[in-house]
Order: sequence, then C-alpha cells, then structure tokens
Amino acid sequence: MTRASWGVLIIALAHLGAHSHAAQPQAQPQPLAPPPAQAPQPQAQPQPLAPPPAQAPQAQSPATAQPSAGYSAPALYNRANAFARAGKPGLAVLNYERARLLEPNDPDIEANLRHVREVAGLPPQPRGVFDRALGFAAPRILAWAGVLGLAIAGAAALARVSAKAHRGKLLAAMLLGVCLLGLALGNAIRLWPLMHEAVVIAHSTPVRVSPVTTEQPLFELPEATIVRTGAEHDGFVLIQTSAGRIGWVQGASLAPIVPKPTEAGGKRG
Repeated sequence: MTRASWGVLIIALAHLGAHSHAAQPQAQPQPLAPPPAQAPQPQAQPQPLAPPPAQAPQAQSPATAQPSAGYSAPALYNRANAFARAGKPGLAVLNYERARLLEPNDPDIEANLRHVREVAGLPPQPRGVFDRALGFAAPRILAWAGVLGLAIAGAAALARVSAKAHRGKLLAAMLLGVCLLGLALGNAIRLWPLMHEAVVIAHSTPVRVSPVTTEQPLFELPEATIVRTGAEHDGFVLIQTSAGRIGWVQGASLAPIVPKPTEAGGKRG
C-alpha cells in the first residue's frame, strides 16, 4: 500500500473516532454533598380486630367475604351488625351465634359477639377445650369428612376379606376412615347442646314458676341472654340459665340458635 493510501486510511479512522466521541452523552457530575434527608414517613398503625367499646361493630363481612343473601355466614354477620347498630343486642347475638356455627374460627365474628355482649352487660362465654379442639372446621366440612371416612373404612374392610395382599395398607386405610368418622361424631356431640339453646330477644323477659301469666315472676332475663330450653306448654318454654335457675318464659321472647328447617329454608330462598 502506498503512503497516500495509508494517509487516507489514518485520516478516515481519526474522523470516525471523533464523530463517535461527539455522539456519546457526557456524564453528569455527581454532587459531593448527599441530598438532604427526607422526613421519615409515619408508619401505619395496626388495626385492631375487635372494635373499641365506643364504636359500632365492623361492617365488613367475616373472612373478607363479600356480603351475600340467604342463610350464610356473611349474610348472618352483616345482619347481626345491623341489629347491633339498631340497639337490638338480642337479635345481634342470635345472628352472630348462627354465623359462628357456619364459620367457627372467624375472628371478626368472635370480636363483635364479645363486644355486643360487653355492651349489654353480660358476662363473657369462653369456649371450652372440647369446643375449640373440634371447632377447627365448619360443621358441613366435618360432616362430609365423616361420610368419606365411613366409605373408606367400609371399602377397606371389604377388601381385607377378599384380598390377601396389601393387608397392611388396607388396615391403615381402615384406621384413617375410622379417624375421619370419629371427627364427625365428635363434632356432632359438640353441637348437640346448641340444639337446645336459645337467645332472649325481648327487652326484658320475666321467668315464672309455672306456664301462666298470673304467677308473679321469679326473676327477669336481660336481653341477649343464652338459655337452655326444655319442655313447652301453652306458648311457654321451660328454660335453665347458665347459673342453674329454672323457670317458664313465653316462647315469643326466645329464638333458637339452631333455626328450624323451615326458617333456614325460608331465609335461603
């Protein structure tokens, strides 16, 4: 290559390098001093699960469920909130208790139920160990678990009779089925007392020694009290309080915690 060619090549490379350097953005100088510190943002305070005594029960449905019509835990929960704001603690406690039957571990139901009872001046009713142990799931789930357990145990027992192989695995399946069936039976035993409990929905309910209105009342039951019910006679119901006091009250003043099938079916429709 001649000297002229080398010169042209060098001039072209120099011109290309200068053009590329001019096209690149220049780096911005960094400040020596750090930027002024911003004021710290206030941290969000945790919201209490239970409403304070001066406030009304929470309006949101339990377990972040959307309000729905019919006989369901969210519908009963919202209905109880409405009764609590209207100053009707008896109907509020009734609907909270019914909602708790469907969702036994919902913290909002427990908190609002405890709040309404405190406002009504009633003592707390803590759940027993047996109730907490078997109330980890909704009754419908435990009922289906019992049906599944009965099917598993029955099928495994029949298979053990006809099949000689895998007897150990079939025995394990039988034990699993028996355990599921036991959970369902235990939950039924836990719920059995609720079948005979009712809530006082009247403002003040006199308790009499006999089922007639001419008798002087023995004592009066405050609204939202939970009682155990017994015999019925001429529109009166024999009740027993948590303290063991017994007497007759008018049936219109009570509402059962476990509704009758006709009542639940009417609300569902």
